[in-house]
Amino acid sequence: MFEITYLQMVLFIISGLIVGFSLGLIGGGGSIFAIPLLIYFVGYDHPHIVIGTTALAVSINAFLNIIPHARKNMWYLKRE
Repeated sequence: MFEITYLQMVLFIISGLIVGFSLGLIGGGGSIFAIPLLIYFVGYDHPHIVIGTTALAVSINAFLNIIPHARKNMWYLKRE
């Protein structure tokens, strides 16, 4: 499939820390930072895989963060 070098793995971790830190400061928009970092900073030259990976990460994060809200009954489904 695709080979990832040791340097790219280190850059993946660094870019993840940058995205996580910036999200902690401003509270949203992780994909807007993650996609350019993975393509330009890390040098991963498969943009479709980068977009799919970040979309998967966002959806898993959203699903896992809805569980505490559901347990506290703090979410409302709109029913028409």
